[in-house]
Amino acid sequence: MALEIVWTKRAIAGFDNTIKYIEKNFTDKEVKRFVKQSTEFFELLKLYPEMLEKTEKQENVYRGPINKYTILTYRLVKKTNQIQLINIRSARRKPLKG
Repeated sequence: MALEIVWTKRAIAGFDNTIKYIEKNFTDKEVKRFVKQSTEFFELLKLYPEMLEKTEKQENVYRGPINKYTILTYRLVKKTNQIQLINIRSARRKPLKG
């Protein structure tokens, strides 16, 4: 059974920042490719919610790559059949402080 994906504000901001970075430094073709890869990844994640590596520090939190340039952190909530996207960040640049 596929699970529901819920985006936190931080995940939305991270995804938007990644797209803005790609728009600024690459072509529209790369932006479209990233959006397509991400969409396909999230559909796969709904079916296989434990496919990324489980973190040691937090219970039911997983972390790993969407692609070789983008890192996802999410929480699996089995009670509500949800995957809560916690953070999405680009590995292409250092994260912003603050």
